[in-house]
Amino acid sequence: MVSAVDESARLAPSRADDFFGHPRGLACLIAVEGFWAFGYFGLQAVLTLYMTHQLLTPGHVEHVLGFAAYRHMLEGGGPPLSALEIASQTYGLLTSASYALPLLGALVADRWLGQRRTMILGLVVLAAAMATLVTEQGFLIACGLIVLGTGLLKCNLMVQIGRLYAPDDPRRTSAFAYYLICANIGSFSSPLIAGTLAEKVSYRAGLIALAVGMALALVAYLAGHAHIPKDPLRIARSGAAKPPPLHRRDLTVALVLVAALVPEVLYFGAYNQAFDIFPVWAADHVQRHLFGLEMPVTWFSTLDGLLTIAGAMGAIRLWDWQTRRGQPMGDMSRMAVGSALGAIGFGILALAAAAAGSGKAPLWTGVAFFLFVDLAIPWIDTVTMALVSRAAPVSINATMMGVYGLSIAAGYFATGQLGRLYAHLSPAAFWGVHAGLGLASLVFVALAGPYIARALATPRLKAPDAAFQAIEGREAEA
Repeated sequence: MVSAVDESARLAPSRADDFFGHPRGLACLIAVEGFWAFGYFGLQAVLTLYMTHQLLTPGHVEHVLGFAAYRHMLEGGGPPLSALEIASQTYGLLTSASYALPLLGALVADRWLGQRRTMILGLVVLAAAMATLVTEQGFLIACGLIVLGTGLLKCNLMVQIGRLYAPDDPRRTSAFAYYLICANIGSFSSPLIAGTLAEKVSYRAGLIALAVGMALALVAYLAGHAHIPKDPLRIARSGAAKPPPLHRRDLTVALVLVAALVPEVLYFGAYNQAFDIFPVWAADHVQRHLFGLEMPVTWFSTLDGLLTIAGAMGAIRLWDWQTRRGQPMGDMSRMAVGSALGAIGFGILALAAAAAGSGKAPLWTGVAFFLFVDLAIPWIDTVTMALVSRAAPVSINATMMGVYGLSIAAGYFATGQLGRLYAHLSPAAFWGVHAGLGLASLVFVALAGPYIARALATPRLKAPDAAFQAIEGREAEA
């Protein structure tokens, strides 16, 4: 009898009809990510502006269901919060909770619904959330549904990408880079479309555009999910393959992976100010006139997407070149590069704010900021995703991807809390604090990186997730 592992080895090579050398399922999954990113990151780009310029102003805030109780919760019996402080904390809570819930989404998929059904449910919830967000009355309800829908979707989406490949398949890291590229196609186009509509037409028009994008994510998954591997639980019930039990060594690896997530937390804690406080600062303190016209501040988010795509493509080429020369860079070394780039980006803002004083910083400083922080993303985030997907024990692979989501959630939460400092610090000092987070990440990688790399380099037995794909392919051919 041929084992599942043996069968996966036989069927692992790419077929002629693969998607640019990758399994066809990757096309479906990155399309879902792209449309999700259009809706979700588009909301990030306009959320603080929408809340401070319209939703929390007299004549509008009275319409928001549950806002009085929500404000009381945020203030916690302390002094009244300004509209900007409420908006910044809302940004932090929404984004951090959205990335904390994927751990629950993994549990729901693994124990009850399976990954396909959980993803479909999450996409339905997200589509309903964005439609509700169009109304001022449903703002807080919509935020809750966005958190729930993203929690059901994100972890299972990343796990399904990982299951397209065997653990030693060199295409895995590039697959997550393509995932990042598609996410940024969505994230750079949404400010250009929805952000411009929000600023030049109405916020309602911008939110409607975001709702359409989220609905298309559901359509994309329903259209292409036949190319996705079957859920592991379904295969396990058939007796074809079962993941190995969790061993003591696996727990050690899991703890080391948690430590490897520290640079991710520090980086995202700083980076996400690009969508929280940066638009507020840039609206008042950056000279945005270009060719006689004033550039919408949300266009910086479009630049963010373009530069991230360029940075990811450049990183892929560089890593492939290093591999061909037999000198591949280690994961922790790549994270060090990303940490340094992030520190430089925020350092540029700190210096520009200090030089401008009460005036306005030149447009190029905002561009330079996004250049460096976006170049850093593949060196930290893509590397971290691939590392966790590759090194996490198969018995808890989905759970560890959920823990990866928690690291992003922690970064988002830190963003919201740090955003409150903007009202109490000078802009130069505020951006200097965030440059310090990049330096702290660099120091951590320098000190702990060698130990983490050695701990994760030790070979261990791991049944490949690609076995599940192989079984599905065998059933389809039968």
